[in-house]
Amino acid sequence: MQKKYIISLVIVFIAITIISRLTPHPWNFTPVGALFLFSGFTLPKKWMWLPLAALVATDLIIGTYQWQVMMTVYGSYALMMSAAHAIRPYKAATVLASSIAGAVLFFLATNTAHWMWFGGYEYSFMGLMAAYAAGIPFFRNSLLGYIAYSGVFFAAYEALAFMLKVRYHAKDSIAYEHYIGHK
Repeated sequence: MQKKYIISLVIVFIAITIISRLTPHPWNFTPVGALFLFSGFTLPKKWMWLPLAALVATDLIIGTYQWQVMMTVYGSYALMMSAAHAIRPYKAATVLASSIAGAVLFFLATNTAHWMWFGGYEYSFMGLMAAYAAGIPFFRNSLLGYIAYSGVFFAAYEALAFMLKVRYHAKDSIAYEHYIGHK
């Protein structure tokens, strides 16, 4: 698929992500992780800043939080996007595995950051385990969000690629028939 179509599609997905973050939704059930995975698998390197810009914009609207935790969140997403970029091209199984791995990475990294910098937990192995246990209810929705939105984003991409291919071949067929008819 041409770069202009991919970038346009990512911009549509960014709009969906921004709207989903700014409107009421179940805790952690957003397309943010799926957006970063999709962008990593499909965007050229020079455009990979787009999802980060969307995240920054919505954080400025929603409100910021402790900078160490924010950097962990941003770093987790950047790592997911970079990993997806490194293992492309994608297949359905790769997208599913990346969605699960991304959700687990985000859970472990952000709950560790929360334990380290937000306080409220003892600075011990048991304190870290308590932080993870407290995050489990949010993990379920996060995992479902990664999987569901990745499925939607990649299905939309494949549908667009198919429609463009059909359209291109239909134009070629018509042009060829027109050419043959004039010989």
